[in-house]
Amino acid sequence: MNITNFIEKAVNNYPDRTAYELNEEQLTFKQVYTYALKSSTKISSIVDENNPIIVISSKNIFIPSIYLGIAFSNCHYVPISTEMPKNKIQDILSLTQTKLIITDSDSKQLVSQLNYNGKILTIDDCINSSINIETINKRKNNILDQNPLYVIFTSGSTGVPKGVITSHSAVVDYVITITQTFKLSSKDILGNQAPLDYISHIRDIYIPLITGCKSIFLPKHLFSTPKLLFETLNNKKVTTIFWVSSALSLCCQLNVFAEIKPLFLNKVFFTGSVLDCKILNIWKNQLPNTQFFNHYGPTEITASCTYFKVENAKEYIKDIPIGKAFNNRKVFILSNDNKKTKPFEIGEICVVGKCLALGYYKNPQKTNECFVQNPLNLVYNELMYKTGDLGYYDNDGNLYFCGRKDNQIKHMGHRVELEEIERIANSFETITESCCVYDNEKSLIVLYYSGNATTSELTKYLRIHLASFMVPRKLINLPTLPKLFNGKIDRQNLKKELGNIYAKI
Repeated sequence: MNITNFIEKAVNNYPDRTAYELNEEQLTFKQVYTYALKSSTKISSIVDENNPIIVISSKNIFIPSIYLGIAFSNCHYVPISTEMPKNKIQDILSLTQTKLIITDSDSKQLVSQLNYNGKILTIDDCINSSINIETINKRKNNILDQNPLYVIFTSGSTGVPKGVITSHSAVVDYVITITQTFKLSSKDILGNQAPLDYISHIRDIYIPLITGCKSIFLPKHLFSTPKLLFETLNNKKVTTIFWVSSALSLCCQLNVFAEIKPLFLNKVFFTGSVLDCKILNIWKNQLPNTQFFNHYGPTEITASCTYFKVENAKEYIKDIPIGKAFNNRKVFILSNDNKKTKPFEIGEICVVGKCLALGYYKNPQKTNECFVQNPLNLVYNELMYKTGDLGYYDNDGNLYFCGRKDNQIKHMGHRVELEEIERIANSFETITESCCVYDNEKSLIVLYYSGNATTSELTKYLRIHLASFMVPRKLINLPTLPKLFNGKIDRQNLKKELGNIYAKI
C-alpha cells in the first residue's frame, strides 16, 4: 500500500463527509481527492518522478491535497515552516536542488526573498488545474511502498539541517497502527495543534483518510489565548488531540481551567518533549473522564514508537513513563558495549521495524552512523536506529526517558543527565520551564529558568531532591527561554548567552 490508496478508499466510503476544517472553510473527502488529482496533474507537467518538492505555506486547508497531489505524482514533499530562519531555508534549497516550490499567498513574499531560480507555483495554481487521469495513473502505478513520501528537516541548531526521509510504507503502517491501537473511528473529531510542516501532521492529515473522522486545523493564534482555544474545542466538539507538551503547559500557566473546560475531549495524546508531572496532574484532575497517553519517538521512526496510558487515579510526582512499543516495532536499551541492559540500567534507546526512516537526505555518513545493524542479531540483516536518547526499563517493562546522550556529562567523577536536573526544577511549583547547560572549561552546571521562584528558593529545593554534585552552581532567571522555530528550547542559544555573561564579567 501507499498513501494514495488511503484517499481513494476514503472518497469511495464517505465522499461527502467533511475531512478538514479551518476557520469557516471545509473540504469533503471528494473535494480533497479532486484537488489532489488537479495538483498532481500540474506538478507532473513540471517535475519528473522521484523528485523533492518544497512546500512553504502557512496553515492552509488545501495542504493535504497538495501533499497527496505530490504523492500521486510519485514525488516527495519537503514541508518547510515559514518561521524557519531564511539561511536554514537556503541551506535546504541548496541541498535538495528542488525544481519546484509550492507556496500560498501569505508566504509568496518570503519565497521571493530566497535565492531560487526554479519554478514557483501557488496553491491556487495547483488546485485550479485540469485533471489528466492518464498521466496520474502512469505516475501512481510506478509508486513503490518504499519510495519516499516526505523529507522533514530538523531544526539544525548545531549546523546544516538534517533531512529525514520517510517512506509511504512507514507512514501507512504508523497510521493504521495508531488507528487500531486507540480505536479511532468516524465519530472522532481531531483538533490539530502542530503546523502542517511538523512531523505530527501525519496523524492529523492521514488518520481521517482511513477512519472518516474530521480534522479541525486550529489557527496558531488560539494557543496564545487558551480561553478562546477551549471555546473552539467545545464549539467544534473536538474529541481527540495530539498536542506537544508545551501546548498543554501553556493552558495551565494561563490558568484557563478556572474559566472553562473542554467538554468533549475523551483522548489527549502528548508528545514532543517531557511533560511536567504537575501539568499532567492538573489536566487529569480537571478532566477525570478523559484518557491521557504519553507518546515517544523521534522523526526518524515516523512520529512515535512507544506509548503509555496514564493512570488517572495516580498522582505522578517525578517521571511519566513513555511506555511500551507499538505493534510491529522493537524498542530496547543498549549499553555502551552494545549489550541489552537490565531493568533500571540506563542506556541508549534503539528501535527496529518498518517505522524506520530511509536515512538522511544526501548524508550517507550520518545515515550509516545512526542506522546500523542490530548488534543483538547475528543471523540476518536487521537495521536498527540509534536514537541518541537515554532511557531505562522498570520491572514492569515500561520505558522511561532520561534525556539526550549528548546532554549526558561527566561532572565531579559522576555521569549526570542534564534533563534529570531540569525535571526536578520543573516540578517546583512556581517554575514555568528550565534548561541546563554545562560549561566544560569551568566544570560548571548552569540552570536557566523562567517563573517566579527566586534563585535561593530554587537552590534549596534542588538540594533536597538532587545529589549534591548535581545541584547547579549558577542559576539564571529569564522572563522566557529562547525557542527554536519548532517550539523546543534553544539550548545552543543559552550556551552562547552564557559566554556573553562571562565576557561581561
